[in-house]
Amino acid sequence: MKILFPIIALGVVTFVTTYLFLRGWQSLSKIPWLRLTFATLYLLSFSAFMLKMFVGDNMDPVVGLWLSRIGFTWLVAVIYLALLALSLDIIRVVNHFTGFYPAFIRENYQIVKLTLALGGALIVSGLLIYGNWKFNHPEVRELTVTIDKPLPEGGIDIVLASDIHLSNYINREKFKKYVELINSQNPDLVMLAGDISDRNVKPLVDGNIAELFREIRSEYGIYAVTGNHEFYGGDRESIYSYYRSAGLNLLIDSVARVSTPAGDIMIIGRDDRTNNRREALSDLVVEVDKKLPLILMDHQPINLGEAESAGIDLQLSGHTHQGQFWPGNFIVKRMYELSHGYKQRGNTHYVVSSGLGLWGPEFRIGTVSELVLIHLCSSSSQTTESVPEQ
Repeated sequence: MKILFPIIALGVVTFVTTYLFLRGWQSLSKIPWLRLTFATLYLLSFSAFMLKMFVGDNMDPVVGLWLSRIGFTWLVAVIYLALLALSLDIIRVVNHFTGFYPAFIRENYQIVKLTLALGGALIVSGLLIYGNWKFNHPEVRELTVTIDKPLPEGGIDIVLASDIHLSNYINREKFKKYVELINSQNPDLVMLAGDISDRNVKPLVDGNIAELFREIRSEYGIYAVTGNHEFYGGDRESIYSYYRSAGLNLLIDSVARVSTPAGDIMIIGRDDRTNNRREALSDLVVEVDKKLPLILMDHQPINLGEAESAGIDLQLSGHTHQGQFWPGNFIVKRMYELSHGYKQRGNTHYVVSSGLGLWGPEFRIGTVSELVLIHLCSSSSQTTESVPEQ
């Protein structure tokens, strides 16, 4: 699967980009200079995307940053323009059989094609500007979760941050703002639910990200688990070692006991399911005292029933990015029982974050970049409030 997915993804990207290039080339047939400009910019942007994907993390950070911005912006633009072109082609096929085009379109077909092409480019440009603004202005989503277990008076405040994807494009400058946002919530616990880095430890070392990790303030510490992207770089042990050196309590199929004035809290961290040899959750909780609050971090929100069967009080996940940009949000909603937001099954509460950072394109269209602030309370003093399941 690790090899098959990139092959399928590359095949889809190749098909979509070829289709859009041909449609753009045809639409601009009457204006040679604009056609040549389109082809040159298109191929340069495609080259930037391919360079970023295969060697970008090992290049100079500034070069890698610009390859990311150009290549990934091109990718999103291609997706939206291809959807627009496909819609117009479907209409064109329908017209072929019905002849419903009015005379004005039939008589000025080349001008209409050019107008639609330029208009589509303007619309997509506006969407990209909006989506980049949304990405650069993450939201703080708050919810209150009540469990029937002992907790300090007033409960504890947990900041959940997932899918930061530290890299050449989510770099020191951006991460510093994330740290400030985390600290402004005055958390008791900070939970990093996987995909903390993108694939490679080099951008973290180059940006001295460890220094910023150490600036995160939390009463009971910072706990982290692995995500699928920690596996993709092929040198995950170096990444894990870097996390630990930066002060993160990295839980890989392990359990941590956190002492509070009202008693202990158990934090269980699962290795990402990319590791098909990870331990079963039922094995991890065998010797755990289930009278204590049990918080599970599992990067991918799959098989939610496992946590319920294991007696988990609160599961924290990420991974989905809520689809990152439309129409991805509709796709992931059908892939996962809970793709974003809050859900309760029995006595187990689930929270899935859309992610503080993101992978690749720096756009949020129809989704948000977010921190989740969870007020975890004991039922003796609070009533559960939550964000709705989405």
